[in-house]
Amino acid sequence: MKAIRLYIGLCMFLGFNALVSSQSVSIELSAKWVKGYDIFKKDSIIYFPELMITYRNISDTSFYFQKVSDSRYGLPILPREVGLLQYPIEEYFNHYFKRAKMHGDYTGKHYKVKIGESSFFKMWNVINDTSNIESEEDVDVTNSDLCYIYEYMYRENYEQMDTRDEFKLYYTISDMVPEVILTKYKDKFVFLKPGESYTDTYNLIGFKLLKGSFTFYIRPHLPPYVYTAPIWDSHQSQYVEGKALLPRIVGGYTLYSGNFYSNKITMTF
Repeated sequence: MKAIRLYIGLCMFLGFNALVSSQSVSIELSAKWVKGYDIFKKDSIIYFPELMITYRNISDTSFYFQKVSDSRYGLPILPREVGLLQYPIEEYFNHYFKRAKMHGDYTGKHYKVKIGESSFFKMWNVINDTSNIESEEDVDVTNSDLCYIYEYMYRENYEQMDTRDEFKLYYTISDMVPEVILTKYKDKFVFLKPGESYTDTYNLIGFKLLKGSFTFYIRPHLPPYVYTAPIWDSHQSQYVEGKALLPRIVGGYTLYSGNFYSNKITMTF
């Protein structure tokens, strides 16, 4: 536990929101150490960090809004570089352990971790610190290393009990009705009465294995819509993601969209 340095700075991101005040919600990052087992040697006890994302309603109105991050049983979801098949395709799905063990060592390197990077699955994206966090589109190899570690953990511990549809990549317009949100997609949203808070926890053992310094970051804005399947835009001659507005009221909770208070947190292993 002495091998980590932790820095937390609360950054007040202010702005205007067409629907409600930007001071109504905060989404805060924090971390703690927990006791567990070595993922490669399950008879060995170790300590590893967890990232906590805490949603707070600091207003007098009951709000609902999209979560900024998804997970699989507390494991963060990360992208993977295309074309990194190290084995014949018929053998690829049998080498989770080997790929997880082949991760790099990033001691002394600095990265930004942008939380909530995709449309349906709110992924994390690890970006080299020299890159522009708002415009970087390439997938750094660090993401692949983390993806393989967490995929191995998922396959070893949770796959057999998982009944979710992992092939769904986008919402549909018909999904954006209160009844569907409250049943099928309730885990993708936060529902908070005035003064309430809710916390999701994410396993950071993969980051500890890679070493290096990681600054976790959330873009402090909640949109009033979700993305739907791409459609062809003849003016741009390319596919663009569609958008579907969220209902204004769901189960007595008012949609919150716009800016919110947030912070960054840096962990160095």
